[in-house]
Amino acid sequence: MFKEFLVPLLMGDIPSPVLQTACAMAKAWRGRVVALVGVSQVAPIPEAWEYYPAGVYESMRECALATVESMAEAADARLRYDEVPYEIRRSESFWLTPSEITVEHARYADVTVLGMGANERDARHRVFAAVAAGSGRPVLCVPAFKALPTNFGHAVVAWKASREAARALRDALPWLVRMRSVDLLSVDETSSIAYPLDAFLPSYLERHGVQVKWVRRSAAHTNVGRAIVDHASEYHAELIVAGAYSHSRLIEQILGGTTRHLSDHAPCPVLFSH
Repeated sequence: MFKEFLVPLLMGDIPSPVLQTACAMAKAWRGRVVALVGVSQVAPIPEAWEYYPAGVYESMRECALATVESMAEAADARLRYDEVPYEIRRSESFWLTPSEITVEHARYADVTVLGMGANERDARHRVFAAVAAGSGRPVLCVPAFKALPTNFGHAVVAWKASREAARALRDALPWLVRMRSVDLLSVDETSSIAYPLDAFLPSYLERHGVQVKWVRRSAAHTNVGRAIVDHASEYHAELIVAGAYSHSRLIEQILGGTTRHLSDHAPCPVLFSH
């Protein structure tokens, strides 16, 4: 069961779909929202400094503190009328990157809720990849145009026999139990032969109270990410569950192709686990 929903507000915006989604989940599970505000002096996001108040400051720290306080006031103004418990958490780790700040706090939450907006897309990808790989917690990516509905309708689980997909499925169980319908989607890249042990999945999920429908699609003339997005769009999914795949490049986590496609093009929020 989810109780603590972390919403990092480090990109200089306070996205309504993200806050709406976090508040909806907090209401459904009687939890609370933690809005994390902060700025980085190592990898500054230009939009974040729009909160920089007028005036001249004697030090970079004083400037950063004033910026964080302005962001905290803006976040509080957005959350105070949503009728859910919340905390405005101020980060003073100014010499960490946005990714490092978020990972530190994500380990103490049940779910991190991230907005995948159009601005600062590369920076958002870096934060997402770092949190998915480094926090040990699931990440909910919310499109800029659509919050998570509160009626728990249709979900699509993107399944393959991998560690990441298995972890995502397990992390999503509290959610899937509440959904009216769930598709277990397997996308075939090379052949139509199913993995034999997949036959155990429906009965495993049924014992957890989740009824699923197996769906198989081919990626012979497309890619896996697009096949998942197309299926979710066709059947009006309100949630996608997927493994988060990434690899290391120097000191940075880079998203895999399918994961990046889902984070950029999914028609609804996606719950990722690594």
